[in-house]
Amino acid sequence: MNLTADSSLAADFPSGITAGEARARIGALLRQVGIEEAFAEADILLGWLLDCDRAGLILAAGSKIDNSLRRRLLTALRRRLGREPLAYIIGEWEFWSLSFTVGPEVLIPRPETELLVEQALEFARPAPELPVEARKQAPEQPLRILDLGTGSGILAVVLARELAAARVVALDRSAAALAVARANALRHGVAGRISLVCSHWLTALRARPLFDLVVANPPYVVRSDLANLQPEVRDFEPRTALDGGERGLDDIDELCRTLPPFMRPGALLLMEIGWDQQETVQRLFRANPAFSEVEILPDLAGHPRIIRCRRRQGTDMVNA
Repeated sequence: MNLTADSSLAADFPSGITAGEARARIGALLRQVGIEEAFAEADILLGWLLDCDRAGLILAAGSKIDNSLRRRLLTALRRRLGREPLAYIIGEWEFWSLSFTVGPEVLIPRPETELLVEQALEFARPAPELPVEARKQAPEQPLRILDLGTGSGILAVVLARELAAARVVALDRSAAALAVARANALRHGVAGRISLVCSHWLTALRARPLFDLVVANPPYVVRSDLANLQPEVRDFEPRTALDGGERGLDDIDELCRTLPPFMRPGALLLMEIGWDQQETVQRLFRANPAFSEVEILPDLAGHPRIIRCRRRQGTDMVNA
């Protein structure tokens, strides 16, 4: 059976089908094309269509899907069977227990990126918000955060929500991505504390030690590995947000060289990296005397995921 053929798919979802029957058929079809979390995705898709949560789906299991919803279901399912990400189909995805608008202009939020948020909050909350030296110079100044490659704005928005006194500058080279980030900042009520800047990394900013915390999620996929990614990633997510060059390190290397002049003494850098880049990235940052306390943190699966380091007192960047 050709799963994406209109006639075949419509026959699987006849007029009068119940929500429970639809869930079972959606899950079976998604599993048939190799989607691992097939029935979890069936729940998300049906919940989106019926505007209800999982408990609501259970209550609605015996209810018939009207023809208008059936047509929307068939359209969405055809797209998913073609391996378009579910997040792009429904137009939003969850991160940090919040719902964010997403589209093909931005990467889909990954759960492992929550580790970066956890580390940022650990840095910002237990001790006073500013590093000691900066606090002596400007005791009333709020924590200043730089979000590099903000994409949909998940890091900027979450940190602005969690840290009420923080001010965030969020950069992205894509104007389309920044439009999504702006929508999410408005959606979550923090647009007044986030400045969105269209820039290729730091080129639009004047070099001065302004930031106490820097978070970054740069492209780090080796270019030759792009063809081997899952079709949802390879064929639909923005390539410029994935392609890290021949070694996967082009952007990481650039940030290592250019970031120090923008960071206050004692400021923290948290950057997501590829699971197999631990040793190379660690050597790169340890070779730059502007950084200290360089370490790599694992995600919940035990994979190296975040480089964590500080801006050393009284040093400048080292040019490559």
